[in-house]
Amino acid sequence: MLGEDLTRFRNASKENYNFLKAFAWSGRAERLGFDEVFLDVSDMVDYNLEMLSPNSLQSSFFHLSRNDPTLGFDFDCSNIAGHVVPGDPIGIHTSMGRDSSNLYIRLVVGSHLAQYLRHQLEEHQGYTSTVGISTSKLISKLVGNVNKPKGQTTLLPPYSVPYHGESNINLFLDEHDIGKIPGIGFKSAQRIRDYVLARHAAFDGGLVYGGTKENVKVREVRLFPSMGVEVLEKLLGGFGSPKDIAMKIWGLINGIDTSEVARAREVPRQISIVCIHHIQAVNPS
Repeated sequence: MLGEDLTRFRNASKENYNFLKAFAWSGRAERLGFDEVFLDVSDMVDYNLEMLSPNSLQSSFFHLSRNDPTLGFDFDCSNIAGHVVPGDPIGIHTSMGRDSSNLYIRLVVGSHLAQYLRHQLEEHQGYTSTVGISTSKLISKLVGNVNKPKGQTTLLPPYSVPYHGESNINLFLDEHDIGKIPGIGFKSAQRIRDYVLARHAAFDGGLVYGGTKENVKVREVRLFPSMGVEVLEKLLGGFGSPKDIAMKIWGLINGIDTSEVARAREVPRQISIVCIHHIQAVNPS
């Protein structure tokens, strides 16, 4: 894009952001680059959970307004919308006998809102999109990459395992190269690779930002003997390093991202959707 006029891209980015932001009750809509938008729709999901009828999940109605009961869309809450990780089963059914705060049911409701937003964006703005649904920006961004282009993906529970075993967050993150985790920069990732490999990891210096020739997966780092905050502090800390960088990166490696979706600028639990709208219009003028 060097030397290219980006006016069209900036205008499209702003228009799509404003379009999506208008749906978020919380006002939390955060733009990332030209084509990514994080939405915190926790309040919308929780409100609609209260409106669900356990005996007629297949004939549910999603309320887009607290004040106008007619504004919204019909959906089938007995099934999750779009793709899921792990696997891609068909006909997943919820159990309303569980607590209303059940994570799975919240994700089901969130997935139908995401599907609705994708369709609205394409119909009214002329742009297709890829969406990830989860409870954090980290996971929603990564899981949204699974079914590109023009798909949406939800990471299924369990997100935590109280006694033993591994959560779906761990299993999902574990297969990613350490450098692919948002929030872990190239230099930090390379130092971590060097430590795990006990030598300098090969990388392609010919690329503008460099690129690794050797992958070290998150699982290798997470389960590496003695790996933790103290080791990461020695590797990544020091003069000029961000405060608490070791704690932050150790959290990311373990799927912990407590950063909130920023409030939309006019000048702790969340259902987070990241929507990546594709710059090429479906019906270009």
